[in-house]
Amino acid sequence: AGPSRGWMPMRRSLTSVLISSAFAMAAMENSRMKLSYFDARGVAETTRYMLAVTKTPYEDFRYGFTFGTPGDFSTVQRPEFDAAKAAGKLDANLGRLPLLEVDGQVFGQSKTIERFVAKRVGMMGATPVEEAQIDCICEHLRDCKDKYMKAKTNPETKAAYFATEMPEFMAKVEKTCVGPWLCGSKCTLADAAAFVFVKEFFDDVESSTKAIAGCPKISAAVEAFGKLPEVLAWQQKRPKTMF
Repeated sequence: AGPSRGWMPMRRSLTSVLISSAFAMAAMENSRMKLSYFDARGVAETTRYMLAVTKTPYEDFRYGFTFGTPGDFSTVQRPEFDAAKAAGKLDANLGRLPLLEVDGQVFGQSKTIERFVAKRVGMMGATPVEEAQIDCICEHLRDCKDKYMKAKTNPETKAAYFATEMPEFMAKVEKTCVGPWLCGSKCTLADAAAFVFVKEFFDDVESSTKAIAGCPKISAAVEAFGKLPEVLAWQQKRPKTMF
């Protein structure tokens, strides 16, 4: 005897579910992000941290490089990057890195990528105002970083930066923070950016950490981010690089 009529709708329903699941899996794979950068932390690490914290799958594509003379960037060799640039694969960021590929589209600029990923993984606030507040703190951090780029060219101005300029500037940023995280009750892009700035951007991490000692909210958020299990796991998993 053949299947009863009552079974036919159920079989069609099951088939529909399986087809829908297959389409859903294909869509997830197609929307899987590909982050391309050099084999370094650099300006891509804040994005990598957010993807790690939220356990978001992505392809971490890295262009290798070597130095003819260790540490001398005038002797750097990066044949894979040079070939990709010559082939036009980096045109979306004017021949530079990083690049993010998602949903069949490619774009560049590290801060643009950070904001896009933060929104996509739920680390850019729940309202337009929260988004603006998070973005504002990130821009404050960029201002502080720019001050260092000017100061580091001279030993005296570099020392003054850590002794007075950074502490004074970050004390102003402290007044804009909410707590326990920088922008409230949830970990956001602002916290990831602050952690990378204080703990990984500078060669002298001891001095940068000391410079925020008078900022209890920022210090607490940076330390809390660094203790997240996902952050610790990523630090163990990621390739060991010079910078």
